[in-house]
Amino acid sequence: MGAPGPTHFTTSRPVAVLMVFLAAVVFGFFSFQRLPLNLMPELTYPTLTVRTEYPGSAPEEVENEVSRPIEEALGVIGGLSKLSSISRAGLSDVVLEFLWGTDMSKATQEVMEKLDLVFLPREAERPLILHFDPALDPILELSFSGEGDRFEGEAGLRRLRRIADLQVRRALEPIKGVAAVRVRGGLEEEYHVLLDQPAIVRAGLSVQQVIDRLRQENINVAGGTLKEGRAEYMVRTLNEYTQLEEIGETVLLRWEDREVRVRDVARVVRAHKDRDMITRTDGRESVQIDIYKEADANLVALAKAVQLAVGPLDRTEAADRPGPGRMRPTGLAQRLYRDERAVLQVVADRSGFIESSIREVRNTAILGGVLAVAVLYLFLRDLKTTAIIGVSIPMSLLITFAPLNLLGVSLNIMSLGGLALGVGMLVDSSIVVLESIFRCREEGDDVVAAAIRGRRK
Repeated sequence: MGAPGPTHFTTSRPVAVLMVFLAAVVFGFFSFQRLPLNLMPELTYPTLTVRTEYPGSAPEEVENEVSRPIEEALGVIGGLSKLSSISRAGLSDVVLEFLWGTDMSKATQEVMEKLDLVFLPREAERPLILHFDPALDPILELSFSGEGDRFEGEAGLRRLRRIADLQVRRALEPIKGVAAVRVRGGLEEEYHVLLDQPAIVRAGLSVQQVIDRLRQENINVAGGTLKEGRAEYMVRTLNEYTQLEEIGETVLLRWEDREVRVRDVARVVRAHKDRDMITRTDGRESVQIDIYKEADANLVALAKAVQLAVGPLDRTEAADRPGPGRMRPTGLAQRLYRDERAVLQVVADRSGFIESSIREVRNTAILGGVLAVAVLYLFLRDLKTTAIIGVSIPMSLLITFAPLNLLGVSLNIMSLGGLALGVGMLVDSSIVVLESIFRCREEGDDVVAAAIRGRRK
């Protein structure tokens, strides 16, 4: 009995077919190890936010002079599903929600064109277009706190923030896949110039003159280029303040033989910026360090790399003075604790939830396949037939991972859920094909003919 070419080839060349399947399984196995893990597939949310700052204005003024003109200009954009605004003191947020499938690059361009036609108050800042993306949330949050008297009071919080900026940030930013390291909390150091009003009046100066003079002296700008033969050198003006005393020695005014300096009319002190948040760990004030990933980075692999760089923390005295044959911990957390008595620890990790979610879906798929094979054996009472279906399930799943890797699909709840559903469909299809082959055998066909005819029906 004749058969189509491809089907006849699978029965007449069993060794070649077996090699092809084994090669596909091997490629699928290595592709599985390279697939990134994510909670959900990458989605581009069709949402834009137009944020406009209007300093010194009340919410009613923001609504009437900023939010409403922007809403009227943007309400005619195509593909817009919902338009809303939030007006607060000095700030306007206009939220645009588009239909799914809208080209957001074109929508953003159209929003920018419409905003150019809006007349806003002169005091209002230029509107900013913000994209909502859950992937912009930090993947790891680290807590950095100090122990001992050196970290008490404002001086201790400034020291803690300085160590986080100069040591922790610089150690974590070079890790592959890290897009940014943001330090928050603590006290960010800055210099304050406290003016003496009577002294300024006696010197014949104004507050704005002092501000302008300090701005002119504290510069770091490009000064053009200098050519010497075939060489070309870039020239820069480097005149930034590096020490507290330099600010006080700045000359504000020269009158005859007399010079008026900043220290004559003001007091320069080391202080800190105004605080917008306070973070605590175990009841003590701390510094929060947020880790952000690059767009194409593997979240789980990046979290493991950061945790490996931070390392475990051992507070025992033996860890500070290891004995013979005992290696000193080299992780960032241990080094900071040994040198500064500062504690660096991971307090929030998004990868843990993702791994547990993926693990649950994976275990459910495996359990479903095992139960399907067990139930199939109970009904068929045929070990050989059940083994064929049992082997086809993992082989088919492994082969599927190769095209997933080529297409850039990550392992997430949606893709693993689809594979779990595919296991059930695979079992149903296998039962139908085996039953058809078995019927052909009962009708008198040999093994090869029954496989060909049973597969065609």
